[in-house]
Amino acid sequence: MPTGVVTGGARAARGLLCALLVMLAGCHWLRTGRPEPFAPVAGQTVKRIGECPSGCTDSLDIVAMGVGGYLLMPWQDTTQLVMTPPSFTNPTLWWMALGDWWLGSSPNAGRINRRLAALPNAGPDRLSRVRAVLVGHGHYDHLMDLPPLSPLLANATVYGSRTVQHLLAPLETIAPWHVRAVDSLAATDDTHTGQEIVVAPHLRVRAIAWDHAPNIGNIVIANDTERAPRTKLPRTVHGWKLGRVHAYTIDIGTRADTVDVRVFVHDAAGSPDVVRRAASVLRAMPAARHTVAIIAAANFDQAHAYPDILLAHLAPDHVIFGHWEDFFRSSEKPPRIVRGIRGSELVHVVERYQGGRWTALTPGATLRLRF
Repeated sequence: MPTGVVTGGARAARGLLCALLVMLAGCHWLRTGRPEPFAPVAGQTVKRIGECPSGCTDSLDIVAMGVGGYLLMPWQDTTQLVMTPPSFTNPTLWWMALGDWWLGSSPNAGRINRRLAALPNAGPDRLSRVRAVLVGHGHYDHLMDLPPLSPLLANATVYGSRTVQHLLAPLETIAPWHVRAVDSLAATDDTHTGQEIVVAPHLRVRAIAWDHAPNIGNIVIANDTERAPRTKLPRTVHGWKLGRVHAYTIDIGTRADTVDVRVFVHDAAGSPDVVRRAASVLRAMPAARHTVAIIAAANFDQAHAYPDILLAHLAPDHVIFGHWEDFFRSSEKPPRIVRGIRGSELVHVVERYQGGRWTALTPGATLRLRF
């Protein structure tokens, strides 16, 4: 594994960081929580929602893969799928504090293969049918495990920021692997609604400018950009830089001018200003018959009035709690709630707007929206 030169000052700073984490080990934001508040749907289970008074003609499956990873499969055409990247490796908090700086972190190939084998609803056959991988930002828990999956995603285009494109540049040697930057295509408000990406005649995607709530205090970890294409993938988790942050709409319709279902997905809690701007973009878009929002549980209480403002503006038919699993815990263990949040508080907020119209999915579980 490659090593770099570490100065005395850098060693001291890293030592202080490690000591700080040890001292704060009793704080609530370092403790994982039991999953009961989220009542997660068990793996390999299909939860069906949607009422069709005159009969259902189609459905959309949303399959949880792990942390921020979801596979979207419209039954109208199961050859054109959309995915957000999962996290399977999940380095522990103590490895992050004590081992990553010196020894580095890389994808756990064995664990990734075992998790894929345990997720038949998102196995290699279905991954080969993915046409678009939507990346919200460049942090390791959304991007580090994507390179090992690239041989299974040979028919996919990855969409993300210029930083994401630069981080994944070493994979360009894998034909026909392709990463497309969406920074110039992204919508910012109702007067700049961006450019639609046509994945298939019935499947369209739009990037929307977003941001990332602080991880600790006012700090966003790895809050930087990758300014040029890399020749090697990052050696440490801190090398996976944030870059610009995007949310996405995924529109599914039987015709180009019809939106049967709109999925609004983002992988980080957002600030009030960015949420309001995103909501104005959504209002300017063609109306959808049904809307599902995949919100971010991680750090939800680090962003003011999140997800309140979003749910008040969007009024979705259903909410999925995304990024809710503790990603400092082995993905092969039963999932627990991400460290630092109180799950019951998030449920209380969501139920003010949604009542019982919300779901958390254990990896392998499926939400099926019938329409």
